[in-house]
Amino acid sequence: MNKRLHTIKEVSLRTGLSTQLIRKWEERYGVVSPSRFPNGYRGYTKEHVETFLWLKGRVDAGVPIGLAVQELQAGGLPGPFAEAEWFGAPASPNAAAIPSAEEYQRQFLTFFLRLDYRGSQQLFDHLTALHRLDFVLARVLQPALVELGEMWLRGEASEYQEHFGSHFVRDRLLAMKNLFVAAPSQPLFVTACSPYERHEIGVLLFGFYALQQGFQIVYLGTSPSEKGIMDCLRQATPRAFAFGVSTMDAYRNTVPFLRRLDDAIAAQGTRTKVFVGGRVIGEDAVLQGTRAVHLLAGDAKASLPKIKAILSV
Repeated sequence: MNKRLHTIKEVSLRTGLSTQLIRKWEERYGVVSPSRFPNGYRGYTKEHVETFLWLKGRVDAGVPIGLAVQELQAGGLPGPFAEAEWFGAPASPNAAAIPSAEEYQRQFLTFFLRLDYRGSQQLFDHLTALHRLDFVLARVLQPALVELGEMWLRGEASEYQEHFGSHFVRDRLLAMKNLFVAAPSQPLFVTACSPYERHEIGVLLFGFYALQQGFQIVYLGTSPSEKGIMDCLRQATPRAFAFGVSTMDAYRNTVPFLRRLDDAIAAQGTRTKVFVGGRVIGEDAVLQGTRAVHLLAGDAKASLPKIKAILSV
């Protein structure tokens, strides 16, 4: 599984320590050794955050930071923090004051309808610092986009407002790929919208979850050309392709291409698999007339265990 890195701002929000104090403890006492994002900024693991939380607890209890560091070096942390403490629960102990997922959805909807990029970004930064990413994506942003799309269909929102919300989430998903470190030895997974398909949130979510599960992810975007995909198969030999499709027309138009891709995989003699998902796929099946093309029902996250099982055969 790829390791998620956190920015110093996220660590500050989660621990209550200022960014200046985090740098001071890091540089003066060597309490952690952060990795680096591609842009050169510090990147902290969950274990680093646990270390800062433990040290802060000792300092809050009256122990000088130098002695707390000595305790840490002598005995280490008393034990791993509960999974829910980091991934599920916000830092504040006052649970009654924490908004629900539905309230967060309403806040995003308000920002999207106002075209308020700054407000959307601030809320997103706040949520990703205090909650697990699965919570932010699956229980807040995805339902907010669904509601925004339904408002558009009902005539309660305009197309430009729906596009603003979709593009905000798209940009966040692409940016969050840099929060994970994938080793070059991990399997290569190429994701894209299917040909004739332009709705990309579903396949971006899938790629993000696959990245968490230990795949290298390359995203080819919307409506990729058949030649580009065939070139990718020949030159990169990915372990798998994953295509997202949201309408039956797009799926029907894509089926002939999927059969040609299956023939190319067989001719090349590789173990590459092809997965197709989206709301128009009603059941798991191998596409008729193919050997390597698998249709997968269910949401992006639910598809991953099935994909890993197929790839392990």
